Amino acid sequence: MYTVLVVDDEAIVCQGIKEFLESSDLNISQVLTAWNGYEALDYLRMEAVDLVLTDIQMDGMNGIELMESILSEKPEIPVVVISAYDAFEYAQRCIRLGARDYLIKPVQLQQLTEVVGRELSERDKKFKLLMEDSLKAKFSMMGMTSLRTYILNEMITVSFEATDYPYIFEQIDLALMGPYYSVFVIDLLWKENYSLRDRNLFKYATVNIIEELLRDWSALAFCGQGNRIVTILQFSDKEEVNSRMEAMTRLNLLGRKIIDSIKQYLHKDSVVGISPLRLGLDELPLCHREASDAIKWHGVYQNHNVFYAEDFSIKQDQIEVDWSGKTERIIERIKMGKTNQDVQQLIDQFIEEITTIFDSGDSTAGIPLSIAYRVYAMLLNMKETVGERYRELDPLVFFQFPMSTLELKKRMSRYLLEAAEVIHKSLIDHDQAMVQQAIYYIRNHYHHKGLKIQNVADHVHLSPNYLSYLFKLIVGETVWEFVTRLRMEEAKHLLMHTTKKRYEIADEVGYESPEHFTRVFKRYYGESPNMVRG
Repeated sequence: MYTVLVVDDEAIVCQGIKEFLESSDLNISQVLTAWNGYEALDYLRMEAVDLVLTDIQMDGMNGIELMESILSEKPEIPVVVISAYDAFEYAQRCIRLGARDYLIKPVQLQQLTEVVGRELSERDKKFKLLMEDSLKAKFSMMGMTSLRTYILNEMITVSFEATDYPYIFEQIDLALMGPYYSVFVIDLLWKENYSLRDRNLFKYATVNIIEELLRDWSALAFCGQGNRIVTILQFSDKEEVNSRMEAMTRLNLLGRKIIDSIKQYLHKDSVVGISPLRLGLDELPLCHREASDAIKWHGVYQNHNVFYAEDFSIKQDQIEVDWSGKTERIIERIKMGKTNQDVQQLIDQFIEEITTIFDSGDSTAGIPLSIAYRVYAMLLNMKETVGERYRELDPLVFFQFPMSTLELKKRMSRYLLEAAEVIHKSLIDHDQAMVQQAIYYIRNHYHHKGLKIQNVADHVHLSPNYLSYLFKLIVGETVWEFVTRLRMEEAKHLLMHTTKKRYEIADEVGYESPEHFTRVFKRYYGESPNMVRG
């Protein structure tokens, strides 16, 4: 969705273009309007704008001066000129300042649609090309380590003699000390018919992402055959994970992080198979086979992407209930932050639909506990939002086995309900806190002429677009409307209680010219500064 800024000192022109673009099929979310260059710069600094349509002849800062400012401050924003002047020198100067097109008033609506649609489409293409170029530059095939990859693939498929390992480690310039190992097998899922070069670029990009994600772990990632990536994790002491259940929890959470990171940075789906911890380098081939076999369960559980090898000694009736897919769906509903009343019925229905898995007679309650792990992984991925509240729902603490089928059902229902409550409260608290921080920052900086929404967004560590969305949702007005209100209230106070001149007040509340200040003031209060002062 795009935001377009229309700049023209004729209100009827601004409103006409605004209404036309908002009713078009151009995927435009909002059209902002400004009556001169100064006001346009205010918007450009405080809102995320994708395209500017501007007149040339305007009071105060004209269109040429506005384009010079845009070229200096935000050269990536395309500008289209709409002017009643068809003189060649005007058009030539606008083109030199980066104008994408020069339309003559009265502009034909069909022509306006074509130009705006083209520029928004070109802006989208440039962004995608920039991302692709960055990806290819960062993950160039010149950086491939073929010998190292070949030897590591041999290690996970063939058992070596103990005397071979010193030579192997010398060849790959690293040593695997273990002594406990787990293997992750990651399959990249894509339907596109990529070239060999592009397939390799995606694979090496994935390796880079995994290495960055696991920089605090003792781990090694490398390319396997086809669309496969392999990761070896090593642990110096099995006591690091204390128990099988804790090992399974940590490895499952790590698998989910890998899936989410690949999706976030490469926009690709993937599947992860995870082996249990095993002792000794000679167990790596077995770990690799177990992780590879675990991935095959994706054919049964197509809505699930992380498979722990020891999870899948399950019965046919448990397969038929598709507990994995249903779990993913209830998690998605919980993530929406619904209230307890909204989510309780969904949880009751979920428990009823998967009731057979509670009757398995498994004293470890493997599948119910796996469901809890996935919910816990969701909470952990939302740690920045939920804070430390997720710790209260650690499955190893929350579920205490053994317990009866009825007790387990009740405990699972309570677990899901408490997870939903944590997210609901946290989303409200988090968003409110972010907006309050933004308000505090704006109140202390609104008088600065160079104030931009990027400054506010950086202060609260949000993107400008998301901050704008949250601010409007919670405060009921846009960031710029809030800044304008603060400036106008302060200006009115200074007019009524001081003898400061108009240009002094304009400067003090953040306006670059007294003329622009007067125009905004009159539009806001319906009367001029002089009339207010009396």
